[in-house]
Amino acid sequence: MQPSSPPPPPGTVLPIWMRRGGAALTGLLAVLFVVVAMQVRQQAQRLQALQDRLQVVENNQDLERTNALEEQLRSTVQRLQNLEGIERTVQRLSSEQEALRQQLRSGISPGTREPEPLPPPDLQPQPQVRP
Repeated sequence: MQPSSPPPPPGTVLPIWMRRGGAALTGLLAVLFVVVAMQVRQQAQRLQALQDRLQVVENNQDLERTNALEEQLRSTVQRLQNLEGIERTVQRLSSEQEALRQQLRSGISPGTREPEPLPPPDLQPQPQVRP
């Protein structure tokens, strides 16, 4: 036979309904914990989705700003290239003008008359060729 443990002192044994109620409360707390954990996970997923959407929107805005800046840069570069071309033309014309002045000064001596100016190239008659 098994030795029996000493009987519990009176008042320390809980009634069966209290033990069942405690088990029910423990089960209820476990279920509530699982529900809260699932809701936290869902909220974390929603939050991540919103952050992803926000990142996409910010990236789109950054891309639009970058495209606008690139277009401005292209336009500025094109204007600068046009100005450089104009500057080269002005420099070429200035040097031609200076060369013409030098020719006029060296070709005209005191007491000689000035040479007749040449008509502009556009006004010279063009020979007509007939087929």
